[in-house]
Amino acid sequence: MKSPYHYKLGWKRFLAGVFDVFGGAVFFLVRKFVKAPEAKDIKKILVIRADHIGDVVMTRPAIRSLHKKFPHAEIDLLVDGKIAPLFEDSSKFHQVLKIHHSWFSPEKNFGAKWREFWRLKRFLTKIGYDVAFDFRGDVRHILLMALCHIPYRYGFGVTGGGFLLTENTPYDDSIHQVLLNLSLLKSFQTPQDNKLLPFEYTRERAATFWKNIGEISLATDLPRVVIHMGAGTAAKRWGTDDYRALIHQLDSGNRAQMILIGTESERELLSDLKLNTAHLIDLRGRTRIEDLPILFDVCDLYVGADSGPAHIAAAHGLEIILLASGTNDIRFWYPWTEHLHILQHEVPCAPCGLRVCPVEGHPCMSEISVDQVYDAVEGVLKKFKNR
Repeated sequence: MKSPYHYKLGWKRFLAGVFDVFGGAVFFLVRKFVKAPEAKDIKKILVIRADHIGDVVMTRPAIRSLHKKFPHAEIDLLVDGKIAPLFEDSSKFHQVLKIHHSWFSPEKNFGAKWREFWRLKRFLTKIGYDVAFDFRGDVRHILLMALCHIPYRYGFGVTGGGFLLTENTPYDDSIHQVLLNLSLLKSFQTPQDNKLLPFEYTRERAATFWKNIGEISLATDLPRVVIHMGAGTAAKRWGTDDYRALIHQLDSGNRAQMILIGTESERELLSDLKLNTAHLIDLRGRTRIEDLPILFDVCDLYVGADSGPAHIAAAHGLEIILLASGTNDIRFWYPWTEHLHILQHEVPCAPCGLRVCPVEGHPCMSEISVDQVYDAVEGVLKKFKNR
């Protein structure tokens, strides 16, 4: 029988079950007499999505549905501080709240994370929300909502604490994450608009971005191809030598202008790449996450692994060639766009959920050949005429 809890370790599933049995018994009568809130009474809404970039991006259609249902309400978004700038120009939020030491951040210690938890508890309690939604299904978020005395709490109880929710929505792991997020709102009968729209940004921020990279010239008639060699984990990355070969093939074919993006640390993935050509622009370490929507609005194609920037590119309508690893079941996590071309080598160990591949040769990625990717790029580029 499949466990209702999303823990890999048996002892964690056991503890979550015990927690829910005892908690459910205590809160049985409380939940029985709690009725859904009236729409007119909802003035402040908290949305919690404190994990990774792609996960937050795929929550946006549900947030837009909330905004349509409650246009009079103030909606606040609680996200990791590194992701927050991506949403700060959004008209859908009253404010974007930052988690400074996210519990999903591997570089932060246990003490720092729980001090942050209690800081958030005090801060959010002072604001006073009417309704809160946790779109991840995390017991820490559920506890946070309860301890902040938010009267109506909605989420997925798949890591325990479902008894603390006003409505514990079933977690359907057979549908895409965008649709799963929308399912959390069904009892509110919100408009089920699942479109992923572009990110908003101000003209001033766009002007500052282009000024900062002013010496970089995008003046070319060729299609613009964004290449991202990084990913959230090593298990999702394609080989650096493969990227090198792909870039050289595209350069020699005079088919596109390539724009490399990534963090400063991701420059190390191919630090010795030197092409004396106007066809290559290296912006690694020079673009912040909030700059990507601005850049993507003048580009045509994205090539890279399953990562946050791929989901942002999907929102901005780029054609996407996704190099999918066996880490996740890509059927439920792919960037939400019709302009998607997935390249994947099936392996028996997928989906593994691991950060580092333990299999020699990392076959789920290494078996995706340079020729496969190049042919896919060529096929997409045929759609674009010179500017």
